[in-house]
Amino acid sequence: MSTDAVTLPVGIDFPNAEWETWHKPGADGRVKIAYVGGQRLRLLELPAGFDEHEWCVRGHSGYVLQGEFTIHFRDRSVPCRPGMAFVIPDDDEHRSQGSNDEPTVVFVIDRVVAA
Repeated sequence: MSTDAVTLPVGIDFPNAEWETWHKPGADGRVKIAYVGGQRLRLLELPAGFDEHEWCVRGHSGYVLQGEFTIHFRDRSVPCRPGMAFVIPDDDEHRSQGSNDEPTVVFVIDRVVAA
């Protein structure tokens, strides 16, 4: 193995990570973020009733921990609830909308481009 190889962490200590402010029009909340091997991993908490205003074209995969929300696509809507995973391919325009009952907590992974 080359000494230039990058060793990736096995675990990410989200419980001890600091919350940061998350701002997206219609979906202000808080987030814990880690960057590993070209991926962005987020623990994202959004308030009840959030409603993203802008369409997103970045692909995401995730897992719903708490709360119910709907992922709206141009031609369909997909409800998500705790225990469900989701996969959104790149270039598939989407936005999310939370239920009014409780905050949404979701774990989200997407690729990031190296700077």
